[in-house]
Amino acid sequence: MPLRPFHEGAEFSLSLYERRGGTSSIVDFLTGLARKDRAVLAAHLERVADHGPLYNPAKSTPLTGYDFLEFRSGQQRVFWCYASGRRIVLLHGFTKKSSQTPRRELNRGERLRSELRSEIGE
Repeated sequence: MPLRPFHEGAEFSLSLYERRGGTSSIVDFLTGLARKDRAVLAAHLERVADHGPLYNPAKSTPLTGYDFLEFRSGQQRVFWCYASGRRIVLLHGFTKKSSQTPRRELNRGERLRSELRSEIGE
C-alpha cells in the first residue's frame, strides 16, 4: 500500500504518500524541515485530522486546474488530496520562496496525484 499512516484524528486520518520503491517526497520534505517548522506544520495538520479541513483560504485552498489542494503554514506548502475512508493524503511539500507557486512544484504534485490515483484507484 502506498500510504503510510501519519495521524489518526477524530474526523480524518492523515496518510503520507510513498511511491513504489519506498521514496516519498512528503517524508523527505518533513524530515528536512527545522524542528520548529516541522512541529508547527504537524500541529496544523493534526488539527485538520481532528476537526476537518480548514475553511480558511489563507491556510488551505484548492489549486485551480489541479486535482489536489494546497495547505499553507508560513512559507511551508503541502499538496494534499482526499481518499476514500475519510482519509487525507499528503502528497508533496516544499518551502515557497516567491509569490507564485513554482511550475515544477505544481507538476510534481500533479504527477504524484496521478500515480496515487492509478495505485489505489481513486
